Amino acid sequence: MNKKYAYLFTALMISGMSIAQKKELKDAEKAVKKGNLVEATAALKTVEGVLGSATDDQKAQYYALQTNLAYQQIENDVDVEANVEKVLQSYKDLKSVATSKNAKLIQVADQELLAVANKVVNEAIQDNSSSNFKEASRGFNQAYQLNPTDTIYLYYAASTAINAQDFDTAVTYYNQLLDLGYDGSSFYYTAVDTESGEVQNFGNDSKMRDLMVKQGTHSTPDKVVEESKRPEIIKNLALIYYQEGKFDLAEQAIVEARKANPDDINLLLTHMDLYLKSNNMGKYTELAREALAKNPNDDVLLYNLGVTSFQAGNLEEARKYYLEAIRINPKSENAYLNLAFLKLQKDEEITNEMNSLGMTAADNKKYDVLLKQKQDMYRDAMNDLEKVVSINPDNNEAVQTLKGIYNALEMTDKLNALNAKQ
Repeated sequence: MNKKYAYLFTALMISGMSIAQKKELKDAEKAVKKGNLVEATAALKTVEGVLGSATDDQKAQYYALQTNLAYQQIENDVDVEANVEKVLQSYKDLKSVATSKNAKLIQVADQELLAVANKVVNEAIQDNSSSNFKEASRGFNQAYQLNPTDTIYLYYAASTAINAQDFDTAVTYYNQLLDLGYDGSSFYYTAVDTESGEVQNFGNDSKMRDLMVKQGTHSTPDKVVEESKRPEIIKNLALIYYQEGKFDLAEQAIVEARKANPDDINLLLTHMDLYLKSNNMGKYTELAREALAKNPNDDVLLYNLGVTSFQAGNLEEARKYYLEAIRINPKSENAYLNLAFLKLQKDEEITNEMNSLGMTAADNKKYDVLLKQKQDMYRDAMNDLEKVVSINPDNNEAVQTLKGIYNALEMTDKLNALNAKQ
């Protein structure tokens, strides 16, 4: 075969393939428009078989049809989750091959993605309202994937992941937000609809809001400012890392979070507890002084300092904090309760020592000394527990411990009186 005929033969082959692809695409387009899932899927499968030799324009048409078919299924509530993923992938493929000649295909696909995003968001909101937080998180993340400019949905995905106790997912989303430089601060204009009495959001359109107020249909114009969500994101990351025992990451995040929230006492306490768990008592003491300097009359802070001191084994320091909390707030139920438990710390030790004694005169004498110590300890703790019950009669921990003490001290009248109140 000479060159001339070889070229002609090749051209005829390419032309034939192109005609076949056009026909298959046309068949697929008809099937997709009819909305018959089985027929459309089969037709698109046929096109897929010859996609390797197709032009970019033909590929764009194919991916647009795939997007449209998945969109139709979503609109009919058919396998929504899987079809959302198909829409995302098909749209991504379409964008990768599309040119200016495919502007109309892109425009239609953009509208389809927007409609799907709205549907996904509404379902995510419903899932969140039903406390189905895992599904809500997945839905909000899909909404973000469908429209990456709406970073607020990635923020919602992270927040609902925390509610679902899915901390790994929350960390992933929060770090994505930080990488994107997400801030979340915004503002919008509002006014009250005089007829319904409801507050209407005008977004950034202050002129429309002002016009409505001027016409008398609305009143009480206002500007609502949403603060930056970045400090909250860093704080939540710090708390998650802390909870998971990733203390190095937690400290980095807490330091950043405290820079953004210098007056957040809970962050300061978390920072203290971090140093406590890592046995860095020097830093712990330094932060404790800082906390007290900022809030010398905060009974809750003093109580929390008592808890962390107790956890560190500093019982005398814990006692001082509990007593100071009670001095500031005589109705500090938790401070009284923890003070009582602190006083009962040696109960098991004394009991074990009493049980180990023999029957000699010396052992009997020592037994009596230990018994008096035990009874004195019970009476001391009893006063605090009675305070707890007077503040909150339904504090089951205090009630049950008090019953045990009354029984041990043979205070039958008090035990009967307490039982009668239950």
